[in-house]
Amino acid sequence: MRTTTQINTSTIERKFPEWAKVDRVINGAKIYNMNIFDNIMTFNQDNLDGPAFDYFGRVITYGELPALREAYARGLKLAGVKEGDVVTLCMPVSVENLMMLFAVNLVKAISNNVNFLFLKNDFELYTRDKGSEVIVTLDAFLPYFVDHLADSGVRKVIVMNLDDYLPEDKKGMFLDTSEMPEQMQEVFDIGQIMECLNNLDKIKGVEFIRLEDLRQAGEESDIPLDLGPTDLDRDISYFYTSGTTGRPKCVVYKEYSMNAYVEMHAGLDTQNYVGERNFQCIPLTHMTGERVCAIMPLVRGGTLVPRPIYNKYTFARDLSETQCNCVVATASFYLMSVRQGVLSPDALSCLRRPASGGEAVNVSAVRKIDKWLKDNGCEVRYSIGGGASEEGGATLVTYFMDEATKTNETGKPLDPYIRVKLLDDEGNIITDNEVPGNLHVTSPASADRYLDNPEATAARWYFDENGTKWGITGDIAVRHADGSYTILGRGSDSCVDENGKRIFLFEIESSLDEKDPISEWEISAFKNDRGGYDVVGQIILDPDRAEPTPDLVEYICRKYKLDAVKFYNEFEIGEITAKRDYILLTHDYNGYYAPCSKNHMMVINYSENGDTVKIRVRKDHKIEINEKKTKEDN
Repeated sequence: MRTTTQINTSTIERKFPEWAKVDRVINGAKIYNMNIFDNIMTFNQDNLDGPAFDYFGRVITYGELPALREAYARGLKLAGVKEGDVVTLCMPVSVENLMMLFAVNLVKAISNNVNFLFLKNDFELYTRDKGSEVIVTLDAFLPYFVDHLADSGVRKVIVMNLDDYLPEDKKGMFLDTSEMPEQMQEVFDIGQIMECLNNLDKIKGVEFIRLEDLRQAGEESDIPLDLGPTDLDRDISYFYTSGTTGRPKCVVYKEYSMNAYVEMHAGLDTQNYVGERNFQCIPLTHMTGERVCAIMPLVRGGTLVPRPIYNKYTFARDLSETQCNCVVATASFYLMSVRQGVLSPDALSCLRRPASGGEAVNVSAVRKIDKWLKDNGCEVRYSIGGGASEEGGATLVTYFMDEATKTNETGKPLDPYIRVKLLDDEGNIITDNEVPGNLHVTSPASADRYLDNPEATAARWYFDENGTKWGITGDIAVRHADGSYTILGRGSDSCVDENGKRIFLFEIESSLDEKDPISEWEISAFKNDRGGYDVVGQIILDPDRAEPTPDLVEYICRKYKLDAVKFYNEFEIGEITAKRDYILLTHDYNGYYAPCSKNHMMVINYSENGDTVKIRVRKDHKIEINEKKTKEDN
C-alpha cells in the first residue's frame, strides 16, 4: 500500500516563529537563527496531526513533539545539566535518542554521540577527555562500560529501556533474541543486564536515573527554558569518524551546520511526500543516521519507523512488514538480502527510495541489488549517496540521477550550495572527465573542526583566496560528462608496487566481471618478504554458481592480477561502524591460496611486518572457507 497523502515536500509552505530571521548566508544558503528542532517544525505547522514516530505501533504526532522535547529538557536541567555541559548519548535507534538530541540542544549543552563499544574500549577518551559528567544510555549497554564508572568523571548515568515506548502488547518483545545477530544476542543477554542493574548501588559517587523518571519529572516541572533564538556559533555536537583511516577523531559541529543542511534541501523537488514512512536503522551515532535518516525525513513531514536492532538478517523482512517507503542502509545489508533471495513478488512494492551511502559499491553489486529490488516488487532503482561526515553528510546526492543509466554513480553536488573539485597529487585541478582525482568539497553544512586537534584540522580544511572553506575528503573520485561523480574509494586504499607505481585497490574491486561467480569481494594489500606488497582477494562466492577449487583460484588470480585469494561465507560487520569490517579484513593474514604449478598450489600466511610463510600443497588439498573471522582470532 502507498501512503494516502501525496503532498510533494517541495510545496510545503513554511511557518516561522515570529522571532526567526536570516542570520547569515553561507555558499548561498540562508541560515536562520533557529535550533534544528524549531527549523523542523517550520515545515510541519500544517501537519501537527501527522505521525512523526511509529515505534512498533506507538505513534507520536508532530503536535506532540514540542511538549516531549521540553519534558526531556526540563528533566535534564533538574538533573543538573547546564549550558555548555557535554552529555554523552550512548543509545540505540529509538524515540529517546532523537528526542534527547533535541533536548540537549534546547538546554544549550553539547551532545557527545558514541557507540557503546567506544566506551567499552576507550572510556576516558570519550568521556573524561570531553569533560562529560552525564551519560544517557540503554540498560543493555551498561555492562560494557560499567566497570569504568568508578573513579571516573561521570556523576550521573541516565538509563533507558527498549520497552519504555512500546505498546503494552509489545512490551518484552526484545527478550527473544533468537533472530538477533550473534553480537546482539550477547548484548541483550538478560542475565548479564540484570546482574549489572542489581549491582549499581555498589558504584560510589555515581547517581543512576531512569530516563522515564527524568521525563515524568520534566513534565511536572515549570523550570524555565529558552525557547527563542539560538546562537548559531555554539558547539552543539561531537561525532566521530569511523576510524577506517586510523584512530577515530572527534568532529565538532556548530548550530549553523545542521540548519544549513536543512536549508540546502528546502524547496528542492526530491520526489518525497508528506507522510512517507522512513525505515530508521542506522544509529544516530553516525552523521548519516542523524542527518539523512532522522532530520531530513522529519523536515519532509515523514514518519520515522525506528528499529533499534541493526539486523542484516531480517532487514528485508522488516522493511516489507513495516510498509516503509524510504530506507537508508549500508550496502552490506542489501547484499545479504540479495543472497537470501526473493520474499514475494510484491514484498517491497511500497519502497520508493532504497538508498545507501558511505561505502563504494561496484557495478556488479549494484546490478544484483537492482534485480533483487525489482524481483521483490520495488519499482525504482538502488540509490547511492556519498560524502564524508565532516562535510555534513551531504557532499554528493542522487536525487537527479538518470534512472535509466545509473549504476554505481554516487551523485551530483547539491547546487548551488555544495561545490566540488578534483585535484591531482601535485595539487593541479583536473578539468577532464573520467580522470580520477582527490576530492575537495566546500559545504555550508561542514563541521567546524576536530576537537583539540589543530594539526588534523589544518590537514583537513583550508581557505582559498576568496575565503571559502574547502575540505580535503581523502576520497578518490571521478567526474562524468553529465556532471555526476563516482566516489571510487579512499586515497589510503592503495599500495606502491616494486616499480614505484601506486595501485588503487578499489580499481581492482570495481573491475569485477558480472560473469564471474563472485557475490562480494574486498581487495587488500599485505607486506611480503620481498619488500613489496602482495595484492589479495577476499571473496564470497555465489554458492549456486561455484565452489572454491584450485582451478578457480588460478583463474581469479590471473584474470585480476592478484597474488592470492581467500574465501569466506560472509564478511564480519564492524561492531561500531555497522559496515563491512575493513580493518579486520586488512589484518586477516592467514589462509590464502595462490597458483603454484600444474599439480600444486600454495597456502600462504602473511604477517604485519612482512614475514610470509608459504606451504606447497597438492591440488587435491581441501580449500577452506572462512566461517567467521573475529578480532579474537587475530
